Amino acid sequence: MSMTPRRVVAGLGPGGRSRLVADSAVAPLDLGTMKIAQLWTGALAARADSAAPLADASAQFRFEQLAEPVYAWMLAEYAPGLGKDDPGMHATATADHFYVIEGEVVLVLEEEEVVLRAGDAGVCRAVVHGWRNDSDKVARVVTFVLPATEAK
Repeated sequence: MSMTPRRVVAGLGPGGRSRLVADSAVAPLDLGTMKIAQLWTGALAARADSAAPLADASAQFRFEQLAEPVYAWMLAEYAPGLGKDDPGMHATATADHFYVIEGEVVLVLEEEEVVLRAGDAGVCRAVVHGWRNDSDKVARVVTFVLPATEAK
C-alpha cells in the first residue's frame, strides 16, 4: 500500500451532538505480497442472504431503505457546489461507511466540519450529518450503509 489511509469517525460529543470523535491514520498489516488496512469492523447479528433474487439485490436506490433492516453498497457522485446552501443534514439508524475515491467533500456535523479527500475513509455512527462539495470538480464516494443501533 503506497499510502496509509486516513480514517475519520463521526459520533456523539458530550452534549449529544454529532462531531468528529476520531481522525487518524490506519497502519496496514504487511503480509509480504499483500497489505491490508482494516478501515472498520464490528459484530453483526445477521448474515447477508446470498440466495436472494438478483433483482432484489440490484434494485434502484430509495431513501426509504435507510429506515429498513437492509444494507446497501453505493457509489455517490457529488457535483461541484452540492450542499452549498443546504448540506442535507439528516440522521438515520445506520452506520455509514465511506471511502472517497475521487475529489473532495466536506462532512458536515452539528459541531464541526471535516474535509475529506481521495484516499480518506470514515464512518458516521448513526449521527446527524450532511455533505457538501466546495470544489469545482466532481467528487465520488463509495458508501456502505448498515442498519445500526442508536448512537450514544
